[in-house]
Amino acid sequence: MRILDKYIAKYFILPLLYCLLAFIVLYVIIDLFGRLDEILKQNIRLGILWEYYISMIPIIIIQTTPVASLISTIYVLGTLNKYGEITAMRAAGISIYRILMPFIYIGFTITILIFGVSEKILPQSMRKAESIKENSIENIDKNKPVNKKIISNIALYSKNNRLIFIDNFDASSKTAMGITILEQDKKDNVSLKINAHEAKWLGGKWLFSNILMYKLDDKGAVIGSPEFFQEKTITMESPKDLIAKGTNYEYMSFHDLSNYIKNFSEASPKLIARLRVDLHQKISLPFISLVVILIGAGFALRTRQRGKATALLGIGMSIVIGFIYYAFMASCIALGKSEALPPFLSAHLANILFGLIGIILIRN
Repeated sequence: MRILDKYIAKYFILPLLYCLLAFIVLYVIIDLFGRLDEILKQNIRLGILWEYYISMIPIIIIQTTPVASLISTIYVLGTLNKYGEITAMRAAGISIYRILMPFIYIGFTITILIFGVSEKILPQSMRKAESIKENSIENIDKNKPVNKKIISNIALYSKNNRLIFIDNFDASSKTAMGITILEQDKKDNVSLKINAHEAKWLGGKWLFSNILMYKLDDKGAVIGSPEFFQEKTITMESPKDLIAKGTNYEYMSFHDLSNYIKNFSEASPKLIARLRVDLHQKISLPFISLVVILIGAGFALRTRQRGKATALLGIGMSIVIGFIYYAFMASCIALGKSEALPPFLSAHLANILFGLIGIILIRN
């Protein structure tokens, strides 16, 4: 059986890699032409563009791997069906479940790899890509206001192992309101908590007002009396960094997002509800490839005829199911973030439901 597994795996992995390479090239070409005016106007060096698009590869792979897995599954099983190889395997006494085992193994392997990339590589690569984009590709006019809207619920992981939470930030006046700063020790225990009513960006520094500082022990209990300051200069990210880094949780690692939830659990219930959904998504999203492999296999095995029309029908139906799957998942996530569904259910319901559909299609 090992020869059969290698045979199927070989014909699955090659189309998967070709699809991923094609998606990366298409993304770079489309994005490059979309920014061509800016690139020519600012005379951006080739080395900067190379660094930027290399940094974008992890997110492209994460987002396109499910589609590549679906296409590969349809292609391999469609080819095996076309030449009667599945019929021959079944005639030799090999069950359909055993034939599909290499697909399942590959699906689990992809899941683990995607989770590893999103945890270890994605946060650093996206920070680098955003930095290159802001500083070199999109050189925004500094005389123009960054954003006139008030941004709510900013949270970010800062330097020196600090967590920063801001209730509201007025980008036009560069004023932050309702600030909580938690400094952690090497064991991730909060050792210092800073609460401030307001902070203004003046002369390249943050001037905080109405400040309370609490020192905490390893168990989180307050040590001594809190210190009060009418005004004090405290180091914090610049307004530009607050907007860029503090409003997007999609690229955080599971560990960092867990720290946000643990340390901000009493700061903003609405924010925590959204963060819990995002946390469960960190686990559910890598399983999308496995789910679409099951769905693709279910439809591919139902195309008994060998004509091109039936193969195209199977691909078309699988793509339609894929779009329905993504739409259903987006709806569940939205319901979870509005607290209409529990965080676990909102993040995993699409995988559970469509995974069952794939298994039912295979069984029938």
